Amino acid sequence: MTFGKGIEQCKQLKIRRVMSANKTALPIIFVAILSVCLMFLIINSTTSLLSFPVASLVPFVCISLLFIIILNLAMRQALTMYAASIIAFITISHFYIIPGLKETTENLKIVTDSKPLLLSFITLLPIFGLIKIPAHKILKSVIYLFGSLVAWGSFSLLIATLELPILHIVERALSGIGIKSPFQNLLLSPLQFVLVSISAMALVILLIKSLHNIYLFAIASLATLAMVYMSSLSIILFAILGSVLCLFSAIITSRNMAFNDELTGIPGRRSLTQYAQEISGQFAVVMIDIDFFKNFNDKYGHDAGDNVIKLVASRIAKTGNRGRAFRYGGEEFTLVFDGKHIDDVRETIEDLRVQLESYPMAIRVHNRSQKSASESKNRRYSSVKQEIVKVTCSFGIAQSSLGSNGFKAAIKRADSALYKAKKGGRNCVRTIE
Repeated sequence: MTFGKGIEQCKQLKIRRVMSANKTALPIIFVAILSVCLMFLIINSTTSLLSFPVASLVPFVCISLLFIIILNLAMRQALTMYAASIIAFITISHFYIIPGLKETTENLKIVTDSKPLLLSFITLLPIFGLIKIPAHKILKSVIYLFGSLVAWGSFSLLIATLELPILHIVERALSGIGIKSPFQNLLLSPLQFVLVSISAMALVILLIKSLHNIYLFAIASLATLAMVYMSSLSIILFAILGSVLCLFSAIITSRNMAFNDELTGIPGRRSLTQYAQEISGQFAVVMIDIDFFKNFNDKYGHDAGDNVIKLVASRIAKTGNRGRAFRYGGEEFTLVFDGKHIDDVRETIEDLRVQLESYPMAIRVHNRSQKSASESKNRRYSSVKQEIVKVTCSFGIAQSSLGSNGFKAAIKRADSALYKAKKGGRNCVRTIE
């Protein structure tokens, strides 16, 4: 299915939806950039910060990470839960706070160097982001959590085993052809450089997909800084800032899922309910319903119906005059104009009605070839034709009553006006004074 004049307008619609979705990522972008800059400034500060007993923060950081892991599990945010879990294990391993795991007991030390742990985390983080991890069932989330921890631990041991041999092989190969090894002046070894580069490219792919994934890029950057400038301070900073990013991302994502409509991307019914509690004074409410939507859905299919809803939502969301758009449910939408009367919005709504009425929609209709009943299971579409249709909407406008700020009452009156529009022939605007 394409919209308007063809595929180009469909692409523009998708671009607008992506841009609208990325606007919700602005707080995460700000916190992500601030976290990386803060860590870089602190670990490169000329002032003596190491006099502070950094190790004393470890129990508090680990308790906070445990809380974040449980919270993410409850919010069904699997990826951030896994990231917070590995950050907690890196912190625990670095400071040897597991009972019986002391620096003096060499036989019990699981990891002698935190760099392989960090490097494995940097490498696997984008992989966890690219894989669709189920989070709708707690049991599956816990199973995948242990699986990710096992994969991370195994890869860490593999990196710790291969890093020095690979470094020696590269240096011998370069010296054999008379080239001085560039890694002597770099802060990363050959294996570290390759894995960090691959991770960076994968994270860029995730960023192109959604700017919301910048928190993954920021966490990987924090881990890289901690690996390059290895110290107790850098590990603590990585744990604190990384956990903050995990928690902040989970909260923003959960809020968007709760308050924004999944199909259209505009605020949904719950967001309208919250907005109704905040609004006060004079306001106008518009109820909008797509005309003959059920017939359209039955004739062209549910995919076409979904695209009609998205098209109408994109148009309604662009309504000027300070109108706020919400999806009320099904094929119904609501516009709220704070501080406006009916006369202030009547012309705006009429313009919106005309825009929707005059917007052509090209639908690809599949004609099925006639076959016998025995071949009905293997039927295929024999031809495709394009049919141009137009979508219209009915509008009902009401305003808040004098001396009353009852939002529910205004919605009810706007719904009555919408009923008048439908009884009056549809594709029209009706009001209730």
